[in-house]
Amino acid sequence: MNGPWHKRASSCIAFLMMVLWVFSSAPPRALALNGEDVEYPAKLAFLYNFAKFIEWPPGSYRSPNSPLVICIAGHDPFSAGTENELRTRTALGHAIEIRAFLATDTSSICSMVFIPVTERDQADNILRGLKGSNTLTVGEIEGFAARGGMINLTVEGNRLHFEINRLAAERAGFKISSKLFNLAKIVLDDERR
Repeated sequence: MNGPWHKRASSCIAFLMMVLWVFSSAPPRALALNGEDVEYPAKLAFLYNFAKFIEWPPGSYRSPNSPLVICIAGHDPFSAGTENELRTRTALGHAIEIRAFLATDTSSICSMVFIPVTERDQADNILRGLKGSNTLTVGEIEGFAARGGMINLTVEGNRLHFEINRLAAERAGFKISSKLFNLAKIVLDDERR
């Protein structure tokens, strides 16, 4: 019963559950990961849900019709299918746009920047470049939140969690829902940096 068909069916069911969860109105919470093909759709689901539970600083959008732009630094770990599904959604009345983050981008282009683990060596430079902007920084790098990133996605065992650096978010003018704070591990800046 545990042959290739069963494994494919289990993956399909897990992905379907993920898609349903991704686009629910509930805040993100720890999520069990049962395979590599689930980790990045789950992380994209968290990014979408973060956008729904965070108030951006005034002036973050050029107009009320401006999209919420999620920029991906470096290698994009998300599948085209999952990204395309997310593009059909809105967050706080803004259409979702996903694009690559380029070193030449001005900070005003991106509403959120996701910094994957492949960019760990560039994370500090990216964070410095975004300092003082209206850009939410989300990473998946060990110590990212303590280094000044606002939200860090972590995997413990087979569960996806997140950390929030409350001070970094407040310094940038973000108001994060208490619902997210209640589900997150709160991290402070690393004073030694």
